[in-house]
Amino acid sequence: MRVAFRTDASFQAGIGHVMRCFSLADALREGGAECVFVCREHTGHLQNLIVGRGFQAVLVPYRAADAAQASSPAHAYWLGSDWATDAAETSLALGYGVVDWIVVDHYALDSQWERAARAWYRRVMVIDDFADRPHHCDLLLDQNPGRSALDNNSLVPAGASMLIGSEFALLGPQFGAARCASLARRVLAS
Repeated sequence: MRVAFRTDASFQAGIGHVMRCFSLADALREGGAECVFVCREHTGHLQNLIVGRGFQAVLVPYRAADAAQASSPAHAYWLGSDWATDAAETSLALGYGVVDWIVVDHYALDSQWERAARAWYRRVMVIDDFADRPHHCDLLLDQNPGRSALDNNSLVPAGASMLIGSEFALLGPQFGAARCASLARRVLAS
């Protein structure tokens, strides 16, 4: 299985999107999937870290002029290009064939990008914890505590699967190990 991640890190947007994608990519790789990250060349991109974790990382160029003109969705200026250019550059960055899944974790991308890119992926997973824009996806992950499917129903196509709530949080294995240690201490203390 070939899985592509479209996410960015930058001084402005932070590194959280890439970090949570690592949790998913690590699990997918353990299952035999080939994972590739497509990221824009922002100041603060994490290409070296991504490669250091054993994943392919392809950078697409940053265009300050295009970023300044972006207006929708709310965080579109974080993208570093307009959405149509980003979709085309992501397709070129992936190079060959159709990917099985594209995982989109980016506040600047929405259903316009996902529809434009449909020709080169079989399925799309969106990680979105804002519930503020429409998506054209097969699977939506919103890991916010207290969130319900009602918050996202009108934002995804009918039939899309949704993983909603903190029980679906993308955390590294060190967090699970810390939880087990904490529960063991509670048992010993009682």
